[in-house]
Amino acid sequence: MDETTQKILIVEDELIVAENLRLVLAGMGYEVPVPAGSSGEALERAAEIHPDLILMDIVLEGSPMDGIETAKKIGQCMDVPVIFVTAYSDKKTLMRVKGTGPYAYILKPFNERELSFAIELALHRYRLDQEIKKRDTLLMAISFAIEWFLRRHATIPPHDPGYEKNLKTGIMEILEHIGFAVCAASVCIFRMNPGREGRDGATVQYLWVDPGTAGNGRVSLADTESLTFTTLLWSSLLGSGNSIAGDVKKLPDGERWFFEDRGINSIAVLPLFKNDSLWGFVGFSDTVHRDWADSEMEALQIAGNLIGAVLE
Repeated sequence: MDETTQKILIVEDELIVAENLRLVLAGMGYEVPVPAGSSGEALERAAEIHPDLILMDIVLEGSPMDGIETAKKIGQCMDVPVIFVTAYSDKKTLMRVKGTGPYAYILKPFNERELSFAIELALHRYRLDQEIKKRDTLLMAISFAIEWFLRRHATIPPHDPGYEKNLKTGIMEILEHIGFAVCAASVCIFRMNPGREGRDGATVQYLWVDPGTAGNGRVSLADTESLTFTTLLWSSLLGSGNSIAGDVKKLPDGERWFFEDRGINSIAVLPLFKNDSLWGFVGFSDTVHRDWADSEMEALQIAGNLIGAVLE
């Protein structure tokens, strides 16, 4: 099955209606597990399968909680968009539904087109909300870095013996905050080191690895390791202020092998400038294949600019 297939959990107490919905959604291309017929089943099934969306009937006959209360309970444990399905449109019901922050509200009876539109809209809105949350979290991490840069770093002058130690400590704190915020497996600052015969490269200067990465997917990147560019693509792109992001499979063989051999499957690389020249780059990596959203890259660019200011 396609990795991008969305999983939808149906919560409906009427078996015929639930089965009909399951067939309709499956026909639309969604993955539809066995529907839940009660509030208890809904809680268990949601915790078990972690759906991308829940289609929730409000009236659940014979259950200790109705669909609204069940949605609130699920929302306390996980972040999942909910579409309510009901035959009731009275003001009291609507007010209760609003309190759960629903992504859509469909009145029975409805047709397939209405259902399809509501689901697509809910999933799209949820993706946007997640991007905004991720961006805000990242910006908070960057705010911490700015505070450190303005408050702590300024207390020790460059000629002080403890300057370099203080600088490294501060940069590692910045990398840790940003790494956790962007859910990266590692964050690494490489310093450019021109090589021979046009084969430029870079050496690890600072490295933070998420202590939670373990097992076969663990990042095995180490301090002072060097990456040699097999093409001038990196130097030219980064030198022009551009970023490189995506699946490492798309990189030239040399760079691809460097990252894959160290358990890294996707990267986001941003240039670091010092005195208006390309000093190096900061790389965010993950052990899984992932996309880097535009909003995420914009926030990371801010982080890169700040790190460059610290180095300068």
